[in-house]
Amino acid sequence: MNIFLYTISITLAIFMPVAAAVALRRRFSVAWSLFCVGMATFVGSQLFHIPLNKWLTDIGVIGDVSPDATNLIITVVVLGLSAGLSESIARAVGYAILFRRGAAGQREDGIMVGLGHGGIEAMLIGGVLVAASVSSLWALQGMDLATLELSAAELTAVTEQLALITAAPYLTFLPLLERALAILLHVVLSVLVWTAFKRRQGRWFVAAVLYHAFVDGSIVYTAQFVENMWLLEGLLALLLLPGAIWLWKVRPSSPHRPIAPLRQDVGLFLTAVSHELRYQWQSKRLLILVVVFILFGLMSPLVAKFTPEILKSVEGAEQFADMIPEPTIADAIGQYIKNITQFGFILAIVMGMGAVAGEKERGTAAIILSKPLPRWAFLMSKFVAQTAVFAVAFLAAGLGAYYYTTLLFEPIPFLPFMAGNGLLLVWLLVFSAVTLLASTIARTTAVSAGIAFGGAIVLFVAGSIPKWGGLAPSGLVAWASDSSLVNGGALAMSVVLIVVLLITAVGVFETQEL
Repeated sequence: MNIFLYTISITLAIFMPVAAAVALRRRFSVAWSLFCVGMATFVGSQLFHIPLNKWLTDIGVIGDVSPDATNLIITVVVLGLSAGLSESIARAVGYAILFRRGAAGQREDGIMVGLGHGGIEAMLIGGVLVAASVSSLWALQGMDLATLELSAAELTAVTEQLALITAAPYLTFLPLLERALAILLHVVLSVLVWTAFKRRQGRWFVAAVLYHAFVDGSIVYTAQFVENMWLLEGLLALLLLPGAIWLWKVRPSSPHRPIAPLRQDVGLFLTAVSHELRYQWQSKRLLILVVVFILFGLMSPLVAKFTPEILKSVEGAEQFADMIPEPTIADAIGQYIKNITQFGFILAIVMGMGAVAGEKERGTAAIILSKPLPRWAFLMSKFVAQTAVFAVAFLAAGLGAYYYTTLLFEPIPFLPFMAGNGLLLVWLLVFSAVTLLASTIARTTAVSAGIAFGGAIVLFVAGSIPKWGGLAPSGLVAWASDSSLVNGGALAMSVVLIVVLLITAVGVFETQEL
């Protein structure tokens, strides 16, 4: 039950800021590029914030954070100020660029930047890190923790965390509540810094730094003496109350231009999806992709089963055949996953590299968008159509691989095997989203392909990063290969990457002249 509730909580943490941004856009037509700026300011702030805290710790300014620490108050003040300064400076850099371009003149623009800043933090902390922690701890249930060679402090921490994730179901939504309050804080801070630029008064920037430091420091200090998480969340809500009241008083009152009805936008989007699906069928792309994937599914168990026999029939290769162990189900599944991962991402790039860039080259994008079709609908319809095509291809490949593996070896559990195919589909959709962004940025299909291949290389390299590589999309491949290697963090990160890449693509596309 708790796993199901955690899944809901994690999903909401990822999509909650997106839903809030959509609601803001529905009222004020704020650009998605501002949400992207907010995400960039958060990432940029951490590139400065994390090394700053490490340096302050190394020189002794930041000490232990514990109830009996001698300099606890000094430590929490420094921690609060470092967070406030790092993130406020990053916001200021973002606004300096936006105001120079005349792209953040309204208060709702500042709100959108705040949603992006707090939103990506919610996705990473409330989504990815919670998913990684829960999936890791859940695998430890029933184990003798003494066999894990943990220190006494680590053993105590793991035991407490295990008790927390298996406790009352309503506790599963605590991370979501914390992220919702944190998003509100970031929106308030973002509007404060926006006000400093709008009015050209530095005191608003100072207010943002001090308010951020006060809230962070108060929570860190209180957490050392209060174990009840609900009390801590209540304190956070109380500390945010003045900022929320101020934000409500200065909120934008009415839209500056008319907004199309939601039903009309959804109708146009569904029409665009229908058009894209029809194009995938008429251009034979769906048929070709399904045939290729079926070949992957059928040939993989065949290759695993008959490779030794093939070598024995080749003169001079008999000695190598004797070195190959007896083929097993693991070999068949491993061969299938190897084929999918080696060629699948290439197919994703080939399928998507001309999705937008090709229409720019042909001039059809300008013609299509001259009609009342929102740019987000134009892009998202292409991604949804590609997702549907790949889903059909994976279904065909999975059924083919399952049938031949069962026929040549022995029956395997159907649902876990198809669930592994679902993980591979999510893995592939990350490359599809990368390619769509590349096609949006580029003016030609060739340039789009180059950018997409570069993005694919970055994703592959990310999987080899020590400590954090397991959260890369490649973690889904390992999970599909071995169902016991549950990696919720990699699944959540893949979803976050898809969401971020699509939002960035829309943000870029909205600023382009066709």
